[in-house]
Amino acid sequence: MDASIVVLTYNNLNETTAPCLESIIANTDLTRNELIIVDNASADGTREYLLEFQRKYPFIHLRLNETNKGYAGGNNDGMKTARGEVVVLLNNDTLVPPGWLPRLTRLFTENKQVGLIGPVTNSAGNEQRLELDGVNENTYEEITSAYIQRHQGVWFATERLGFYCVAVHRRVIEKIGYLDEGFGLGMFEDDDYCVRARRAGFVLAVIEDCFVYHKGSVSFGKLATQKYKALFERNKALYTKKHDVTWSFSEIALSYWEKLDKDLRVMFEGPRTPEAVAALERIELRWENFRHLLVQVHSAEVSNQISGGQPPAVLARSKWQTRWFNFRRNVLRGTWRERVRYGRYIASRLAIRAGVKGAESDPSKELMEKVRRTLGNFEQRRVVIFPATIDYSYMRQRPQSLAKAFADMGFLVIYGTLNHTTDKVKDIEEVSPGLFLVQEWDIFPLLPHILEPGNVIYYCLWPNNLRHVEYLPYSRLVYDYMDDLCLLDLPSEQVKAMHDEMLQRADLVTVSAQRLYDTLPADRRDAALILPNAVGEEFIAALAVPQAVPEALKDFERRPVIGYYGALAPWIDFELLEHVADSLPDHVLVVIGPVLDGADESLNSLCTRANVRHFPAMEQLDLVPYLQHFDLCIIPFVVNQITNSVSPVKLYEYLAAGKPVIATATEECGRIPFVKIAVDKEEFVTLVRSSSLLEAEAAESRAYAASQTWSARAAEVASRLKLDSY
Repeated sequence: MDASIVVLTYNNLNETTAPCLESIIANTDLTRNELIIVDNASADGTREYLLEFQRKYPFIHLRLNETNKGYAGGNNDGMKTARGEVVVLLNNDTLVPPGWLPRLTRLFTENKQVGLIGPVTNSAGNEQRLELDGVNENTYEEITSAYIQRHQGVWFATERLGFYCVAVHRRVIEKIGYLDEGFGLGMFEDDDYCVRARRAGFVLAVIEDCFVYHKGSVSFGKLATQKYKALFERNKALYTKKHDVTWSFSEIALSYWEKLDKDLRVMFEGPRTPEAVAALERIELRWENFRHLLVQVHSAEVSNQISGGQPPAVLARSKWQTRWFNFRRNVLRGTWRERVRYGRYIASRLAIRAGVKGAESDPSKELMEKVRRTLGNFEQRRVVIFPATIDYSYMRQRPQSLAKAFADMGFLVIYGTLNHTTDKVKDIEEVSPGLFLVQEWDIFPLLPHILEPGNVIYYCLWPNNLRHVEYLPYSRLVYDYMDDLCLLDLPSEQVKAMHDEMLQRADLVTVSAQRLYDTLPADRRDAALILPNAVGEEFIAALAVPQAVPEALKDFERRPVIGYYGALAPWIDFELLEHVADSLPDHVLVVIGPVLDGADESLNSLCTRANVRHFPAMEQLDLVPYLQHFDLCIIPFVVNQITNSVSPVKLYEYLAAGKPVIATATEECGRIPFVKIAVDKEEFVTLVRSSSLLEAEAAESRAYAASQTWSARAAEVASRLKLDSY
């Protein structure tokens, strides 16, 4: 497979998606390359169109996301599916001409230092843009063909590429990973990736002999002005913090000038050769956009110097120059659709200025008011903010449990979600008394305008939650070190750097396991609290009510049931489970949970046995009847660095049910009373055969679990921070 083309779609079916895909089919060799389409939960008929498109072209790969995962999240889904040596990210508002893909990727074989390649285009904010007269979606092939012929083999290095179309070599992905999904819906994830690639030693190239037509910001163009600005400023702050550089028009203009300067030298320092003539053409076709960029730079600099009073006339002139440039680009030179879109934009702006009823309102202001109303009397309460980690409605784990425990104590809790798996929140929703689930992309940027820092604790659960530290309001920062860092799907150097900064910034570091505590720097251990996992009071209360045998277990009422629930992932010892099932044919092995990270094959092999049953993931309280009717419970982890750092939530729930528990010899399981540890497969089987608890032992097990609740854990944190809930 030579290249994998990833096209991310979101609405705009007729305007962009359908023409884009048709141009790919018509102008791309898909016997040597693959087409991957990822849809971010479109609601305009795009999904139905794509299903029909796949039926027509069964060789394409199609992924239909249930939620809008943003530019980075959607493209990452495609990149992780890709099999090609090169991955091409192609916006759905582009059109490609014949022969585009070989020209785009050729440089990878000629120069091994090149990691990312972009084409020239009609619409981009950097030096990839060419101002070719008459270019539109109907004429671009004809008008650009001569330019492409005159500039064959010409390329130049740059500081950043526009990701409307970018070819990424596999070696870049292997070294720096995927796009940063922390940028939400989009903007700056392309700049971020370019910085990471350059710092990893790769060259970014623009090739002059490949032109891709770009309609330009169709999706973002439909965002209301205030929402667009909020997203832009939020992501700019994240980019600045992450790389310790300030994004500015001046930086782009400098890259522009370096490109123009190289071509000027070719013109003036040599004879009048075809190369010099071509260089002059490249200058002419970029000069107008460079001039516009200088106007933007000047406008921004003047704006930053104004402290009050009337803005100077030069600022007004620069604004009108920008408006004239946009008018000329969209109306005088644009297609019919571009003229209509620009006309609608101007009409909406004029309506707002005229105060016309029904004109575009400020959505961020309306949303801010909704958040204020929904949170209620938040001014009088302490607030705990949990940024997005695991969807709140997904399989109950440490983040959701801690959040609910703080809410139960009387804190007002804001729990961020990216709606990755099971959450479906539009903006803000109260999911439990005092616990508010919020759509992080839209709501977090508003929180500095709503909350007072003195009342807020920011409880970070992953290193990449660092992205919110600079702008969220808070007076106390808590960092929860709950898993080995290698479990995070991010480049290890990046994770380590964020982790180290979190450790230094945090007022309190909560640690889920002794092994993780032992890795802390000596100067931070005094600020750390070992906080193992626990069990919820709601779960304990449900266990106290006897439940009928679940229908799925009724066939096994006369046979001992060995139970496990939780993620079925590579850290599960499937060979051990097969040995248990084979050695104990009179027992039934029941495993409940989602299948993760390619464990399907191992689970399928296990389930070929007649005495093994697998049930999918369930809501936490739906597990209670199954747990009550397990005869014993197991934790069959592979023993390694990762599992030695894990404090299993399920372990405390097993003990709360008064069940015998058998586990492999992981460090945290070995610290807990009532758990029987097996050092090998044979001992595991022996312990299963002989395990039972006298009622007195079961009562002690339940009493121990009742002392290890999430409320107790939250109270420890509050006590350490010297906090009351009000």
